[in-house]
Amino acid sequence: MIKLKRLIGGFALALWLFAAGAGTAVSGDYFVLVANVDNEVTSINRVQAERMFLGKKRRWPDGKKASVIINENPEIYESFSHTVLRRSPHQFLNFRKKMLFRGQGMPPPTVKTDRDVIEFVAGHVGGLGYVDPEAVTLAVKIISISQ
Repeated sequence: MIKLKRLIGGFALALWLFAAGAGTAVSGDYFVLVANVDNEVTSINRVQAERMFLGKKRRWPDGKKASVIINENPEIYESFSHTVLRRSPHQFLNFRKKMLFRGQGMPPPTVKTDRDVIEFVAGHVGGLGYVDPEAVTLAVKIISISQ
């Protein structure tokens, strides 16, 4: 009976993971990626975005240094973490702590509001962050994300 429950549980988990990754659009209703208006890049794929926010890719495709910022607004942070990073906010926080502890670099700065993200991104040529779509101003531009 226990083996049957494990088998069913494993199948359910596999089905959920497949369904979670089956979508084609990456930007959710809760967030959009924003970059500095002087950045020539208009689109990046999900893996590029993931690698930039995890500190594994430190440059934009055009070679400019990337400066990312983490928006800890709970709804946006949750949606971004699951959609782009493919991990929970708690897993992402642990990743950033390990990064610092292991001496693999400084984790990106964090802020609590969309306004702070926009100010940071507008002030850094390679700035990249994520905000509520309704918070976007002319100080930043939206970067589309492809699968």
